[in-house]
Amino acid sequence: MRGSDVADFTSFVQARSAALFRTALLLTGDRHTADDLVQSTLEQICRHWRRVRSADAPEAYARRILVNLANDRWRRAG
Repeated sequence: MRGSDVADFTSFVQARSAALFRTALLLTGDRHTADDLVQSTLEQICRHWRRVRSADAPEAYARRILVNLANDRWRRAG
């Protein structure tokens, strides 16, 4: 990541991580699992930041990743 990408990603995390956590908490019902889910989501967003940043709605993109990861956890548990 370039310096400007890091700054943009950091701003995104600061602005949207609380909202992503609330969504994760609704999906999982557990604070620790929700925290893990948000961290996994942010990791994927970081790896693909240029694609996420250029999307029409970066937060919607992030929520989609979050929901997909939550679904993967349910599939593995079942």
